[in-house]
Amino acid sequence: MSDLPIDLAAVLQQVSRPGDFYAAGTIDIHTPRLEVDGVGPIALPLLPVQAAQLLEVAEQAPYGRGTETLVDTDVRRTWQIDADRLHIAGRHWEEDLDRILRRVTDGLGVAGQVRAEPYKLLVYDTGSFFLTHRDTEKAPGMFATLVIVLPCHYGGGELLIRHKGREVRLDLRPADPAEAAFAAFYADCRHEVLPVTAGHRLTLIYNLLREGGGPLPEPPDYEPQLAQATELLRAWALAADVPDAGGEPGKLVYPLEHAYTEAELGFDTLKGADAAAAALLMGAATATACDLHLALLSIEESGWAEYVGGRRGQEQYEVGEVTDSSRTLHDWRHPDGGRPALGPLPFDEAEVCPPGALDDAEDEEPEFEEATGNEGASFERFYQCAALVLWPETARSRILVRGGLDVAVPFLGELVRRWEATGRRPEDATRRDALALAAAIRQTWPSDPWARRSASKEGHGGALLDALARLGDPEQCAEFLVEQTLTGAYGPADNPAIAAVLRQLPPVRAGGLLKALVANNAAVQPGGCARLLLLCTESPPLPAGTLRPAGKALIAALAGYTPGAAPQAFGGQLPTAPTPELVTDTLTALERIDPELAAQALDQLLAMRAIYPMDALLLPAALALLRMAPDGRPGSFESLRLAVLAHLGRRIAEPLEPPTDWTRPAEVRCGCTYCVALNRFLAASDMREWRLKAVQRDRTHVEQTIGQHRCDLDLATERRGSPHTLICTKNQASYERRVQQRRQDLEHRAQLGG
Repeated sequence: MSDLPIDLAAVLQQVSRPGDFYAAGTIDIHTPRLEVDGVGPIALPLLPVQAAQLLEVAEQAPYGRGTETLVDTDVRRTWQIDADRLHIAGRHWEEDLDRILRRVTDGLGVAGQVRAEPYKLLVYDTGSFFLTHRDTEKAPGMFATLVIVLPCHYGGGELLIRHKGREVRLDLRPADPAEAAFAAFYADCRHEVLPVTAGHRLTLIYNLLREGGGPLPEPPDYEPQLAQATELLRAWALAADVPDAGGEPGKLVYPLEHAYTEAELGFDTLKGADAAAAALLMGAATATACDLHLALLSIEESGWAEYVGGRRGQEQYEVGEVTDSSRTLHDWRHPDGGRPALGPLPFDEAEVCPPGALDDAEDEEPEFEEATGNEGASFERFYQCAALVLWPETARSRILVRGGLDVAVPFLGELVRRWEATGRRPEDATRRDALALAAAIRQTWPSDPWARRSASKEGHGGALLDALARLGDPEQCAEFLVEQTLTGAYGPADNPAIAAVLRQLPPVRAGGLLKALVANNAAVQPGGCARLLLLCTESPPLPAGTLRPAGKALIAALAGYTPGAAPQAFGGQLPTAPTPELVTDTLTALERIDPELAAQALDQLLAMRAIYPMDALLLPAALALLRMAPDGRPGSFESLRLAVLAHLGRRIAEPLEPPTDWTRPAEVRCGCTYCVALNRFLAASDMREWRLKAVQRDRTHVEQTIGQHRCDLDLATERRGSPHTLICTKNQASYERRVQQRRQDLEHRAQLGG
């Protein structure tokens, strides 16, 4: 076993004092009553008109340089209103402020009485900022600054705080009108406010003062422990670069002391020693290129229980054999407050830091289920805690792909978004990491046919292609298409990503891949392939000549479509049923590519009425195409309209008269004694009712036969005597269905311009 989990845990356990150089978070507040001299009451969230009024009565905020106080809009551009001109009240404001104060003092690791003294109201408009600076001591006992961002709408304006080589970037925009964001930091921390890009940022500034005398609090100093942790993680990260180094765990899982719910889980809400350990690991992880996350850790076990005594109804059991267990990390949090797109990730005993930290999980009280029938007694046990999770960046791909596509593919999408947010530079390390993860995902893509189809159905194939296309790597996209999509790992959800990829490839190659994809998949997914072809004709369209071979392949697939084919013929897949959208997508795409192909496709559809029925598919498709092109109808659209109108006309021309006697269609195909008698009854012109006295099995058979053949009969059961009697009474259901059909046919003919 590796010594790393033991050694790192020993370092973290030396960090006894909680706290960090900053604390931040959000809080639901009761909107305070805020008044400013010269303006009056201020509505929250801040309205633009009142922001303008505040700027009129505010003064340009200065900054300190040495013993001087200067105004320079190249250094600081914001407006201030002194505390003596502010009036903050409200029944719950003091309670809310006290809650904020408790959270920041815990986060800063400060014990004893702390008072928040109002200092300024700052208004940042679009373009406002404050370059890097330190706050001066503004009152005796001041040791830190508290910033509360009141409900307002703005963009940008992030707060950067630096201390001893560490930096945090805090986005303090309230996410909800009933929410305020806050941050506090020690006075010797350098900090800056980035430019506000839109709207107005309204902040209350407080000086945090230590009451009761004594030395002022200072940021925790974990320099010796930080150096030790950094050395351990650096050696670990270097070993991760060596293939098959062995001995070291892939990741480290450090369970925390306090309990946290999913709702309150976050780096900014950690308590006591947990906050201290997280702060130390944030510094060490940054220095050694390791990923650090916070997650919930869950252990679930189930199995057989053993009876150990007790009276009936009060049986006692104990855990016997564990037959199923899982250990997962989930509900991830990032140090910057974000929620990474990571699914549940498994872990093992060797990764727990320190070893044996989860032994207490076995003390959790199991839930026993008593024996029932042939089933023996069973138990279930669940344990959950929060944990800090570390892995070297160079090992990220290996770790994530072990967690499966549900873990790796969403995280790949997150890496792509990070890269796009930072400027989309081709040489950026984030892009390099994303490409490496994409390659690892491809290498570990499921090989089992069922798993491959499942991956496509869940959208993983499309997500991988989308990520690679956005990263500007069409070659990896093309390789994935050849390896997976062309050979059955395809689903309609992949279409937008596939179309985007094809647009990045040379036209000849794109056309060849599309033809192969349609030829290999349209027999099972005709609707999906038709929609893909349609997407490729939309702006910006692929050249028509590039798409023509794929169009021919789709027509061939429609001609050979066999919905009742055994799934073994298609690698275990069942062909999907044709839909009206298949018809509309096919004809629309082919009209754009080559109208002659559209005419061929329509001829094929009209010739195979059993597979592409007029009423179920072609009629609704004709109506949809008419709505899509109400003025100019392309050739195949018009031909389909005329074919449907001819079909409706023939049916409308048929005589429609109610029955003149009791004769009804006698088309029951079963040759048993009862069904032969049923046919005779249906054909009889003078019989309205038939009574069948028979055992239940025979009565049920006749009832099912009547239902299957839609006979014009009402059924009832007379339960006198034995066996009971099935009473069949003739009705006009067939005629009424034809009346309804005639009404619909006339409506459809009018809609189609007949």
